[in-house]
Amino acid sequence: MIKINLNKKPKKIKIKIETGGLLIYFIVPVVLAAIAVFFLQTSIDKKINGLNGNIKNYNEKTAMLMPKVRTVNSLKAKESQILEKINVIKTLKKEQMGPIGYIYYITTAIPRFAWINSLKSNKGAISVTGIALDGQVESIFMNNLSRTGFFGGVSLVQTSEVKKQGLRLQSFGLTMNVK
Repeated sequence: MIKINLNKKPKKIKIKIETGGLLIYFIVPVVLAAIAVFFLQTSIDKKINGLNGNIKNYNEKTAMLMPKVRTVNSLKAKESQILEKINVIKTLKKEQMGPIGYIYYITTAIPRFAWINSLKSNKGAISVTGIALDGQVESIFMNNLSRTGFFGGVSLVQTSEVKKQGLRLQSFGLTMNVK
């Protein structure tokens, strides 16, 4: 068998790679990325410098205000000491019981033109007898006793008219309970 090649000699194909196109695809993005990083870096540096300036201003203001803060803190400490003393006084006043407490609150409640003749205490029940200019003064005395917050159940037991030195006065008797 005989082989005959009718084709001409095959040409060798040369593959040429253009380096210019490859450079565009690799170098341009790298350059653009470098430019973007540069602008981001300068932007971040500006923000950092601005924040450092703000921190410096705040530190200066803080340094100026610190003496005032110390003064306020010392005043708050004094205030708390005074409040503690006031609370001790309030506690002592609440615990003030017995004849001294009764007498104090009754004497603060006595209106003008009223006098007490006797005061008796028996296990929290107090009886008061006295003389007042008129019934209105008796009523004021009873209201004052109720408002002290120390007495409850203030009630009028008896009242009568009495003549003393040519004046018509009201003799009264009250009972009340200690709260």
